[in-house]
Amino acid sequence: MLRTHTCGELNEKFVNTEVTLCGWVNTVRNLGSLVFVDLRDKYGITQLNIPSQLFEENKVRPEDVISAKGKVVLRSQPNHNIPTGLVEIEVSELKIFSHAETTPFEIKDDTTASEDTRLQYRYLDLRRPIMQKYLQIRSDVNKYTREYLNSIGFQEIDTPTMIKSTPEGARDYLIPSRIYPGCFYALPQSPQLYKQLLMIAGSDRYFQLAHCYRDEDQRADRQPEFMQIDCELSFVDREDVLNVIEGLLKYVFKKVKNVDLPDFYRMDYADAINKYGSDKPDMRFEMLISDVTSALEGCGFKAYEGKLVKAIVISDYADKITRKNQDEDNVLAKKFRVFGVSHLKYQGGQFVSNIVKNINPDNLAKLASALNVKENDLVILCADSSNDHACSALGALRNYYGAKLGLTRKDDYKPLFVINWPLFERNEEGKIESLSNPFTRPNDEDLHYLDTDPTKIKSTSYDTVLNGVELSSGALRIYDAKVQEKVFSLLGLTDEDIEKRFGFFVKALKYGVPPEGGFGIGVERLAMELAGTDNVRDVVAFPKNLKAFEPMSQCPSRVPSEDTDILGLTVIEEKKED
Repeated sequence: MLRTHTCGELNEKFVNTEVTLCGWVNTVRNLGSLVFVDLRDKYGITQLNIPSQLFEENKVRPEDVISAKGKVVLRSQPNHNIPTGLVEIEVSELKIFSHAETTPFEIKDDTTASEDTRLQYRYLDLRRPIMQKYLQIRSDVNKYTREYLNSIGFQEIDTPTMIKSTPEGARDYLIPSRIYPGCFYALPQSPQLYKQLLMIAGSDRYFQLAHCYRDEDQRADRQPEFMQIDCELSFVDREDVLNVIEGLLKYVFKKVKNVDLPDFYRMDYADAINKYGSDKPDMRFEMLISDVTSALEGCGFKAYEGKLVKAIVISDYADKITRKNQDEDNVLAKKFRVFGVSHLKYQGGQFVSNIVKNINPDNLAKLASALNVKENDLVILCADSSNDHACSALGALRNYYGAKLGLTRKDDYKPLFVINWPLFERNEEGKIESLSNPFTRPNDEDLHYLDTDPTKIKSTSYDTVLNGVELSSGALRIYDAKVQEKVFSLLGLTDEDIEKRFGFFVKALKYGVPPEGGFGIGVERLAMELAGTDNVRDVVAFPKNLKAFEPMSQCPSRVPSEDTDILGLTVIEEKKED
């Protein structure tokens, strides 16, 4: 090895030890008779004390890669902000491996560089200590996931990444075949069918850290390519699978962050929507949604006639809300297809609002009683014919005010499982649509609704939610071929459709299928929660931007025509408007 130690491990125990360090020059402070250089690697920073003559012979600049040999001594002015701050190296030998040009931005955690610039020079961005920390957290997630799942009998099996196109909601990324002109492979959105086939094959407990791909619009917490902890188990019920998820996440949080997660709460989907206004409820604070329809029934306000009315109460906030704030709340609420929201201040023992004059006093008294309002409370009402729309609008406002009032501490963890999701709904044309993949098993007690009203069926699906973030989704699978046929029929799939999309899988269902279930945990989202960042690109080494483009390597990019010709593809140039 070219070094004896890293730049993050030396302390007072190493005083008088001869060491050799390697790394990047972080800063240079030339005081004339002495030169101090902070040397950085992924493990930390160590101060070098370089004689001026030696420095003149080997002038180094920030980001040069060097080797320094010398003795560990105590610093005359300790730096208690870093682990190595009590010592420095009295350098006797200095070697420059390579010089660096002036970087486009400073290599430090509080950089002012734009994200576009950082992504263009990602290899420099990753030198920043905070980015090294994020990458280490992600590496630890992978390490401890394998450690835990192996310890409880899971087998790691890789499934193909060039598969048959069976769209799962988003668009597939397609790969043209040279050998089979006009035919395409797809990159997997998940290993869904393969892991179910592994259960049919008798593998019993499978997992992999699966690379997945979805051609969809990007968000701050989403990338076109991502990794998930993918698992499937045989001969299990829902609680068996939930216990595996809970055990895994508790283990990973303890190992990576030394956090003891509390036991996971179980919440029905209906309660999540009705009380929290979200299928990803944040349980770190109350401010629950209340149904005040009966309190305002016959109140005389035409805007509320024949509608459901929902409310949230923000304690001791009436004197803080401004007209501008109310307008901003309405802009947010209208994104959920409601007309708007109304704000009522409870001051001096009565409601104050521009809508109060339209509501009977008796109904206002019932409203105050139903919500148990106190002096200076702010009530936000939303009326709509759709329960989901009204609850979702107030759920968004609930999350907004929870964050604004400091109720969402990052070190306060409230994990839960959202269960009993609806399996089907009717679209605007009245046709049945699945709210999950077509292999999701209905709850046993709801199977009879397949023949009467499928929209009443609750599924065995389950989502894992932590502090308003979905970490995983999963479900038990259909193992009865007759039930599978009914589901396909409800979805309007013909025998030809089924054969074309899932023929190979449906054939396997005829040869004995165990009761099974599984889940997928997004590695990036889990790493984000552990790292305390809101941007998925922070925990991906070489991410795409919000336009699914990688600025560093400039991909996607055009390829020579001979490469597309051999695939039987013709690139149609986009027409430019005059």
